[in-house]
Amino acid sequence: MSKDIIWATLEGKKKLEARLDELVSRRAEIAANIKAAREYGDLRENAEYAAAREAQNNLEMEINEIQANLPKVKVFSYAKVETDEVNVGTKVTVEIVGRKSKIDFVITGVLESDIENNYVSDKSPIGSALMGKKVGDEIEVKVPAGKLKYKIIKIGKVS
Repeated sequence: MSKDIIWATLEGKKKLEARLDELVSRRAEIAANIKAAREYGDLRENAEYAAAREAQNNLEMEINEIQANLPKVKVFSYAKVETDEVNVGTKVTVEIVGRKSKIDFVITGVLESDIENNYVSDKSPIGSALMGKKVGDEIEVKVPAGKLKYKIIKIGKVS
């Protein structure tokens, strides 16, 4: 798998496309704000103008980022994922070695990661360490608290 690939579900890709459409539609509004702010006088001391230009800059940066990333998006389906090894779309049950506690992680793309619900990106430290591993394999991951060692107990589909 290429490092340039950005994995997303079909729903995730559609959300990204909708966000791009929303941002592009705001260009005219921000241009009008800049035009109106120019009328307030000296541009060097015009807070409204500075704020409008900053909003335009932020908008264009996000548009450019999405436009650069959309061609890299590859769609996957949780229902169709292979479970013989850890892949994007698999649910992985791991045991923290030495603690006997278990955690389930769902490996997903960066667009849909949600650490609070244990959806980890394939590019995150835990996700990238798990990718390609099989049941019984052990990995060591550097986390803020130090290093944790995980043993893969089960690889399955997201239900």
